[in-house]
Amino acid sequence: MSWMLVRRSLVTALGLVLTASTTGAQDAKKSDDAGPKLRIEQPVVCSRIDGFENYEELPNAELTADEKLLVYFRPRDYKVVPKGDQFAARFTEDAQIRAAGSKKVLRRKDDILEYEGVAKKPPRSVYLSNTFALKGLPPGDYEYDVILRDENDDKKTELTATVKFRIVTAKLPKSAE
Repeated sequence: MSWMLVRRSLVTALGLVLTASTTGAQDAKKSDDAGPKLRIEQPVVCSRIDGFENYEELPNAELTADEKLLVYFRPRDYKVVPKGDQFAARFTEDAQIRAAGSKKVLRRKDDILEYEGVAKKPPRSVYLSNTFALKGLPPGDYEYDVILRDENDDKKTELTATVKFRIVTAKLPKSAE
């Protein structure tokens, strides 16, 4: 199994860091002439991510503002194109946080991720993981939007998937008496 990963992560003043990963490759599914339409499997808030389909979901998606939001998701039905004697999948991604139910964006970073997975067979086993610092956000319910673009699609298909999470007040340790 041969594959290559190109990854770019940016750290911003907002404390936003995103990374991308890929593992292996599976045979591409046959599709009609119109081709598949990009979709994102429901993002999952995690306590840890160890690899492709290997993650631990964070109970109740609750964390403190001192922790970092860790999100796992998989793009599906993206366009794969020949690259030399191999095949490539390419994405760019934006991310943002909003208060639950609100359209007002509290934090956003455009073009935070450029990803290219290249393999001898069309790369179909791709996952992306995002780590987002929450420092300064008050306790409450929020929504994290993944805004993904299929860079191999001439139409520049863009799709948004949202996952809910909650920031809770940090519990102070009980003092020894």
